[in-house]
Amino acid sequence: MQATEFDKLAAFEGWYWWYRAQRANVVDAVRRLPVPPEAKVLDAGCGTGRNLAAIVKGTEANAFGIDVSPRAASVWRDGNETRCCRASTNELPYPDATFDVVTSVDVLQEKSVDPRRSVLEMSRVLRTGGHLILLAPAYQWMLSRHDRAVESVRRFARRDLSSLARNAGLAVESATYRFGLFFPAIAGKRILDQLSSKSTRDNATSDLAPIPGWANSALSLMARLEHKFARYVSLPFGSTVLLIARKGAK
Repeated sequence: MQATEFDKLAAFEGWYWWYRAQRANVVDAVRRLPVPPEAKVLDAGCGTGRNLAAIVKGTEANAFGIDVSPRAASVWRDGNETRCCRASTNELPYPDATFDVVTSVDVLQEKSVDPRRSVLEMSRVLRTGGHLILLAPAYQWMLSRHDRAVESVRRFARRDLSSLARNAGLAVESATYRFGLFFPAIAGKRILDQLSSKSTRDNATSDLAPIPGWANSALSLMARLEHKFARYVSLPFGSTVLLIARKGAK
């Protein structure tokens, strides 16, 4: 990711409704798993480490994070609850069967990432009975200016993530979409971006932009309502795919 876009993400992810909703999805998914109190949790492609901190907050879990970006490493905080290092998801620097949970949020789409190899690596470092949680942007046809700006080159259907998990020896427990409420607006925006002029495409910037506080609060409320509903019903469409898979005995 370009330095300017990473800095923008770091500035937005603490308060912007989208990042708060993404974080809620992954935190809730982890908290609902049958994991030991002192579980080892890896966030593969942890960025600033904010998701990782939220996952282990108020628990006895041991948190680990990796990210290839030197920009990400520059904002990590030292602390007994987190252990982060620079590495690629294509080659995780841990022995087999190290973690009870591995999460990866908006990573598999990146240009430098090999999705098949990365999911194989995540499976490798999981203990038997451990879980992998993946969040990734949905639908290849939605690739747009925003994706180019953040160096994303692919998007995934639910079946795509499921195939990656199964090919890595994991049993898929659930695969569903998120942000279904927002999908028509997001899809419409992406289609308009695709129809924009060449000069706009060549000077791509992400969709991140400041919004009024009332709008941010309203969108956050809508996301929370969808999140509660999606705990019990698998959404048939959305702009993000959420997959939970388990590593069984060989």
